[in-house]
Amino acid sequence: MRPLLSRPSRSSRALRPAQPSSRRSAPFGLLLLSFLLVMTTACHQARLEGRVEGLSSDTLVVEKLFVSYALATDTLITKPDGRFSGKVKFDSPNPEFYYLNYRGRRLVTLLLKQGDKVYVEADTLGHCSITGSDESARLMESDREYATITAKCNSLSARLQDLPQNTRHAASLRREFAQNYVKLYRSSVRYIVENSRSLTSVPVIFRKMGDLPVFNQRLDALHFRSLADTLACLYPTSPYVRALQKEASARQKQLAYGDRIDSVAVVGFPEIELPDLQSEKVKLSSLDSKVIILHFWTSSDGPQKLFNQDVLKPLYQKYHDRGMQIYQVALDTDKFAWAQVVKAQKMPWINVCDIRGGASSLVMLYNVANLPTTYIIADGEMYAEQPSDAASLRQIVAKILK
Repeated sequence: MRPLLSRPSRSSRALRPAQPSSRRSAPFGLLLLSFLLVMTTACHQARLEGRVEGLSSDTLVVEKLFVSYALATDTLITKPDGRFSGKVKFDSPNPEFYYLNYRGRRLVTLLLKQGDKVYVEADTLGHCSITGSDESARLMESDREYATITAKCNSLSARLQDLPQNTRHAASLRREFAQNYVKLYRSSVRYIVENSRSLTSVPVIFRKMGDLPVFNQRLDALHFRSLADTLACLYPTSPYVRALQKEASARQKQLAYGDRIDSVAVVGFPEIELPDLQSEKVKLSSLDSKVIILHFWTSSDGPQKLFNQDVLKPLYQKYHDRGMQIYQVALDTDKFAWAQVVKAQKMPWINVCDIRGGASSLVMLYNVANLPTTYIIADGEMYAEQPSDAASLRQIVAKILK
């Protein structure tokens, strides 16, 4: 009889599952780790390849755009047939602008993002095609038109300098220059509207014709703000978007200041035109009262509602028939709540509401640092002395209407 713990037979050993070999698992683990490292590295870089016709064993320079300046980041050596290749590494998840230059001359502008594989086919005469980056290809086409129009305008400008300015020929050249500028402006506006979610719109909106920005009109501030707000949602940490936001804010201030100057030149104070309870817009300049109390407030604050009852209503009852009117501006985002308060308080003067609230342009135009803020307009001009509290408001109105 064979013992129970005796060595198993050859047939029984064959039925046992094979034990994993440590020698086989190690190479597989290393291969997997290497694969993951390669994939991670590849995701944080872009590959740039191409060919420059007629360029044999020469040098190309890759520059990265750092908002206000460009810095060389790599040098690519072309092969005898003009082919080149290189990699671009990213320090952030944002797409970045790169220039490919040959002997100080820019061949192409590229917007590269992580994982891109871009191929550039070019020559030294300015012809170029791009595959692997649709945004770069669109920007290239727009830049080509920009370069053509700019060169034409530079030529017209040079010819104008050599002509007497009061001749028909000079007038014709100036008209042609203006037509080309308008053409460039319209095409640039079309580009940023159609590509508002692309960073390639940033260099387009900052274009210049000589020293003059292509977007040089006051209302272009609206283009800057719209584009900045859209791109900030997509690329909040991009330095290009931050620069755009800064420029948009500066332009908005200039726009508001310009509007203020224009309105002051006409009526002596910045114009206001806002809807009342019946949704009919009322202009501040439409009032012909000798004294106007311009009062900024919010209907959500209890003390300000008391101010209406304890200060403004008695003043209105006493001086309205003697030539005083109140133009009250609520900076409230909830128009329904504002209307309910106005109706409940039975305020007989002009009540309007700016639903932009604290984002209203009137905040800057009238330097509204706190609510409430009150101004006096007398005989169509901002009064030299402005009230600081209820007592001074009563005194000023009484002095003017004595």
